[in-house]
Amino acid sequence: MAACQILSGFCLAFTPAEDDFSAAVLNPKRWQLNQFENAKLRQSNDRLNFIVRTSTADEDYAYLELRNNQPGYNENWQVLLDVTNATGEGDRVGVGFWIFNADDPADVVFFEFYGSPGKRLRTGVRASFILDGAHIDGVLELKQKLTTDGSLKLTFNKLTKRFTFHFRKSVKGADWVNLGTFSVNGLGGDVRANWNMNPGGGRFGIRLEGYGENRQVIGGKASMDNFELKALK
Repeated sequence: MAACQILSGFCLAFTPAEDDFSAAVLNPKRWQLNQFENAKLRQSNDRLNFIVRTSTADEDYAYLELRNNQPGYNENWQVLLDVTNATGEGDRVGVGFWIFNADDPADVVFFEFYGSPGKRLRTGVRASFILDGAHIDGVLELKQKLTTDGSLKLTFNKLTKRFTFHFRKSVKGADWVNLGTFSVNGLGGDVRANWNMNPGGGRFGIRLEGYGENRQVIGGKASMDNFELKALK
């Protein structure tokens, strides 16, 4: 696809991407794999599985970074991801994705799914935010008990410079639930911070991730599927 293509009257500067993780191995041209401590990401059974066979670490985590598809600060776009988490560990095991400032990776959004109730009863979905490497005050959460499967949706609006976060249960007829908004220019939104992005050419990086806090995670208990990055009008 050309660097800039006219589609239905709007200009698309990044190439959309999708992956159902059904191939035998990960696509190295699309993804860069990074694994830390005892964590692994393995593509099997048509899903991207987060695995920790044994843990002696406070935090085991792994992520896939999308290599070449970086949506822009001046574009409307959306990320979708199906998630499964049947570990029963609450917020000690999560799967989801990060969105970060490509020019300053110390500015990050975490959007994570915890699934079924855990020992600390912090279940559901959470979006949290980092500025210059430090967590800021404010999170967006769904604390009610959820199914072990669902979908995450994040949209970015080029005019308001805000992310909007949604979750939908994997139940027939389930509606998207709006968690709220985060502003990257420090103006408005339910939570805000100024990432000082390049107004003319700022871009966002995308990582699919799994993490555990000193927990074993058996293959198939925590996974991701049907990743999609697309432009919006």
